[in-house]
Amino acid sequence: MSFAATLERREFLVAAVIATASALVPQIARSNDAAIGTAADWQNVLQAMFPHPMLDANFYGVPAGALIASADKDPATRELLAHGWRRLSGEAGGDWSGANAASKHAALTGIVGTPLFGLLRQTTVFTLYANPDVWKAFGYDGDAWHIGGYAGDALVTVDWLPDPPVNSGPPVKTGGTK
Repeated sequence: MSFAATLERREFLVAAVIATASALVPQIARSNDAAIGTAADWQNVLQAMFPHPMLDANFYGVPAGALIASADKDPATRELLAHGWRRLSGEAGGDWSGANAASKHAALTGIVGTPLFGLLRQTTVFTLYANPDVWKAFGYDGDAWHIGGYAGDALVTVDWLPDPPVNSGPPVKTGGTK
């Protein structure tokens, strides 16, 4: 006997209601996202805040998605993003996406020190910059604990700094301890 033959009418109706609701919920969420900005909108904001030409734009989608997910769970975050999106869009001439770089910079400068700026910075630091694939784009291989640290590695060369005065500090110990 096939699965369809054993499916009872009540189970079919429940499944149909769930399927219909599942199809409608994303539409409702998308319409509400316009108030707080979409993930693509916040991705664009984060790229303007933390510009790294060597990074693919998709990397910024991770913190942008985290912002939207946080807004879906927390009404205070939703309100902060909604107010912030209106402010950023307004200060960028009414349309963030169509604004030029100077308008975006001015709008971002206006939110420095606000809770919105703090949320955007914190979310980006803990999602974008914690991504090992982003590290590779920056040329960072990750921590060196598993290979004994950075001593003797090219990362300890500071030839880009001027030589310090001879007696500017305590002598530097190199090698192992005795």
